[in-house]
Amino acid sequence: MECVRVTTPIDSAERPERTHALRMLAAFLLGAAVIPGVSIIALLFLVRAIAAGWAPLVGGAVLAASWPLVTRAWQDINGGPPPRFGRLPGWVWLGAGGALVCALLLA
Repeated sequence: MECVRVTTPIDSAERPERTHALRMLAAFLLGAAVIPGVSIIALLFLVRAIAAGWAPLVGGAVLAASWPLVTRAWQDINGGPPPRFGRLPGWVWLGAGGALVCALLLA
């Protein structure tokens, strides 16, 4: 059995290098233009939600969003997946705990 080594990208024959570079530049410029605007709008809505009294729910949502990191850390430390309490997934408990802690801190 003979092993063949490919030294050029597979799509190099399909697309010229200049076109690929132009597409990469267009994607970068589009991202550089859109991402800051979306971030500012999201931050505006986040600040308005917190000012309107939704801080505990925002805190719970932020903690629930960190569940993938918690799962990986748990597996690294204990060697297995985190246990389930009741029938609800862990991110629900983490979000509910975060909302409760934020509500207690604001009270």
